[in-house]
Amino acid sequence: MKQIFNCDHPGIMASIFLILLFSVPSSVWSQDIPQPGVLITESDKKAIADLARDIPLILSNEGWDAYTNTFTNDYKNWSMIGDKVRERKEYLSLVKDWYDKGNRATESRLNSIGFIPVDSSCVLFLYALREEFNSTNDSSGNNSRDIRFVAIYRKIDGAWKNSFTAFMDMPKL
Repeated sequence: MKQIFNCDHPGIMASIFLILLFSVPSSVWSQDIPQPGVLITESDKKAIADLARDIPLILSNEGWDAYTNTFTNDYKNWSMIGDKVRERKEYLSLVKDWYDKGNRATESRLNSIGFIPVDSSCVLFLYALREEFNSTNDSSGNNSRDIRFVAIYRKIDGAWKNSFTAFMDMPKL
């Protein structure tokens, strides 16, 4: 059988989901997308959403070690600019540079769009996040971002962790 879609390339998956995320009316995403035979509990949904919302604040309030512990060891981040997949070490070094300059998130608000369970310990989560921060290196005065995420969360040793993200800023209208 001819393969027409390669799920091993995170950039392709992220591109498709980001296109859907921006082009499909929000009313379509108002309910979770059911997967036959796969169930995610309401408590797992809450734990994932809470973690997604709190990740920037964990860095600000609990520090670097607590922040890095929210990501799996094989975490990857896909960057829309340049269609580049960053490994955990590279992605975290970029965040560490920002953090070491004194930047901190001050508020984080999440709008859940949809949970797509892959299995009981792996969930694709679509969400929008508004981050407010004090930025010591931004002279524009813009201290917030509206970001759209496609993320994979995995349950490891009973705790949900971020395994993959693709995100982009909401276009300014």
